[in-house]
Amino acid sequence: MSISINRQWEPFRELPRQVGRLFEPLRVFRLHQGFPAINFYDTETNYIVKAELPGMATEDLDLSITGDRLTLQGERKRPEGVADESVRLQERQFGRWSRTLPLPEWIDVGKVDAWFALGVLTVILPKAERAEVHRIKIKTTPHQEPTACPFPEEGG
Repeated sequence: MSISINRQWEPFRELPRQVGRLFEPLRVFRLHQGFPAINFYDTETNYIVKAELPGMATEDLDLSITGDRLTLQGERKRPEGVADESVRLQERQFGRWSRTLPLPEWIDVGKVDAWFALGVLTVILPKAERAEVHRIKIKTTPHQEPTACPFPEEGG
C-alpha cells in the first residue's frame, strides 16, 4: 500500500501571514499605551517610579523632566540575526516608545536619581519642601522721609 500526498498551493491559507508581513513595519509604531508597565509610589520623602523594560539596555533609554512631567523614552531593538520572514509568532513589540507621567508639583529636580537593573528602571523623585509664606514687616517712621530713596524725585 502506498500513500501519496498531493500538496496543492492554497493562496488563501497563506494570506493572513502575508498580510501580517505587509503591515509589520507599521506595527513598530503602534506600541500599546501601556508600555512600559509602570508603578508610581508615594512615600513620606520620595515619589518612586518603577518601569518594567525587559530585554532593554541602559543606552537605549532616555529619562527627562520638563516642568511637571516625567518622560521615559526608548527603543526596544529587534534581536540581531532574526529575519522578518522567519517570525512565526511575535507578541513582544519592538520599536520606539515614549511615556509621559504628570508629577506632583513639589519635586527636588536636582536630587532625582535613577538606575536600571534586571530589566527594571527605578526613578527616585525626592519631594521638595513646600515654600512657606514669610511675612515681611513694613517699617515706618513718623513724619520723616527715608534717608536713601531708590526713586528719583518727581518734577526735579
